[in-house]
Amino acid sequence: MNDTVLDTPKKEYKRKPYFNIYKPLQKEGMGAALQFSYDSGKRAIFLEAARQRGVKLEIGSKEQFDWENKIVFKIGTTDISRMFLLFAGRKKEAKCLHSQQGRTSVLELVQGEYKGEPNFSFKLSRTSEGETQRVSMFLSQEEMGILAHFVRESLTRMLGFGE
Repeated sequence: MNDTVLDTPKKEYKRKPYFNIYKPLQKEGMGAALQFSYDSGKRAIFLEAARQRGVKLEIGSKEQFDWENKIVFKIGTTDISRMFLLFAGRKKEAKCLHSQQGRTSVLELVQGEYKGEPNFSFKLSRTSEGETQRVSMFLSQEEMGILAHFVRESLTRMLGFGE
């Protein structure tokens, strides 16, 4: 029997894996945008979240969301372990807290219900120098399913599988 070990090259992506959710609403400043991307070099998911700027604009308008004042949150393996319990239905809430250099960021996902259907409250906040920024939106169970898949695939790569 001949044991052969193949050295599989690390998979390089043409662009980073990502999942985006944009929800502009008619009411001024009430919508939000979430952009999740996996960074293979840092082995983490980066979440960028921005509030809606003004009233709902034309679809595709780059001025719809306030990206200059976005909140960035790095999602690591410990955060993912908390999210998995929510994805699996074993917990109703996942809360991830990061504190560093006088700044505190909190990511909260809470399972709820709207018109008899499950939905999820998504809240991200950052407090620095006594001021708090917040971005929030509701996610459908379908959006949450895609997010759960994105997070699982990212974790696989974070742990070194599939490379």
